[in-house]
Amino acid sequence: VKINKLTFIVSFLFVVNILLLYNLYSRGIDMKGKKRNFLIYFLEMLIVFTIIDFLMSIVAGGVASSSLFYKYGRDLIVEIFYSLTILIVMLLFKNSYVFTEKKEKFLSGIILAVPMVIVSLYNFAYSIFSLESFNIASFINMVIFCIFVGIAEEFLCRGWLQNEFLERFSNNKKEIIISILLSSFIFGFMHIVNISFQTTFETIIQIINATALGFLLGSVYYKTKNIWSVIFLHAFYDFSIMLGEINMVKDCTYTNPTLTISIFESVGIVIVSLLWVLGAIFVLNKCDFNNRKTNNSFLIIVMGFIFILLLIPFNRFIPNYNEYKVCYKYNEINEFDNYIEHYPIKKNYEIKGIKEDTSNDKILKIKEYKYNIYKNNNNKIVIKNISTNYERVMNYKDVLGFEVFESNASFNIVIWTSKNESTLYVSNSIIKDNINDENAFIDNISFDEFVFPELDRIGYIDNKDDTYTYAVSKNKDKFVIINNELYIIK
Repeated sequence: VKINKLTFIVSFLFVVNILLLYNLYSRGIDMKGKKRNFLIYFLEMLIVFTIIDFLMSIVAGGVASSSLFYKYGRDLIVEIFYSLTILIVMLLFKNSYVFTEKKEKFLSGIILAVPMVIVSLYNFAYSIFSLESFNIASFINMVIFCIFVGIAEEFLCRGWLQNEFLERFSNNKKEIIISILLSSFIFGFMHIVNISFQTTFETIIQIINATALGFLLGSVYYKTKNIWSVIFLHAFYDFSIMLGEINMVKDCTYTNPTLTISIFESVGIVIVSLLWVLGAIFVLNKCDFNNRKTNNSFLIIVMGFIFILLLIPFNRFIPNYNEYKVCYKYNEINEFDNYIEHYPIKKNYEIKGIKEDTSNDKILKIKEYKYNIYKNNNNKIVIKNISTNYERVMNYKDVLGFEVFESNASFNIVIWTSKNESTLYVSNSIIKDNINDENAFIDNISFDEFVFPELDRIGYIDNKDDTYTYAVSKNKDKFVIINNELYIIK
């Protein structure tokens, strides 16, 4: 019996996770309020979380891949699985008091997180003004998704992890703050899984920001003991950002940054993270540690200065900054009532053009030019001049395959790549009458990039007008590319 590597890894991690959870449960449930080795407990919790995160992404992703939903449908399924898993873990550790315990009212927690509320409202206003159209089904799907993100991550990081640390290591102010910071670090570290579909630089920035934001949310939760306040804050913050990208095929991605952009982004994230940290200190200063009260006037002035600083559009002065962030929007089209879908499968393809002389009212065929397109042994797409053997190798990574779509007057080359999301590189129209034997002909073929959610298949469609590149996502959304513009077929 053959066992693939993924099955073995999943099975092994599942067993390890059960043993770790049993160890934490059997030793921890009777030791609440008693001292344990701080570092060992932290490492055990970190390992448990990492394994849960990995296993749930596989299980939930497998279920979601066969489901038909809107843009965030698959992500929503994953978050529902996360929420149920963390709920079971919390009940196992007898942390159900989290759901009903409230030291302060819901609104008190919102007011305490003023920096986060202001930034969220700013993002919300910016997203509203940037919307060009509105899809009610996708909007509802996104709202539910954000709610479950808030539930899953706050149950995990505040309701479970933070409370576990506090119940064991909170005899004084220092230990309380360390416990909040450790749960915040795990909250930030959980975003390392995003490195699978974004750059390392972007992932590091996200981890830093999430850790600082977790410190603020953790402080609010410690002060209020109201889990629903931090769930709302988390969900609304994500919603305010994601709303502006609801009409995009895939949320905005980033290219490899230049040194100038890296420095600018690093400074920017440090400033935003400082805002979250100052907000957390502001909240902790309001806690009753040894009946001492702290004057927060200086903190308020500094946070106000940071807000003003964040409103200044420094990015306009950064060269090529607009090319760093790449967003792919789509428009809706209803005009394709009668079309035929084609899904050709090619190992190689030959395109050819014929140079003609129409002088003296005669058509004389002078020469036939041929080019072969194929995938080489290094998984690269090659365009080769058959007569001269000159070739151009397309250095795109994770190539699944390619297609060549032919119409009456031209060819289009489509290269399909994938790494958790799919990318199509679609060539400009290669006019048959322009095909020649010069090396520059190959080098001048340009490609436009279109990033999608994971695609199920690509092909082409034709109707009475012409032939167009066509793609179907795993969620069964149908896209067509017309004149280098992306449309979703409704």
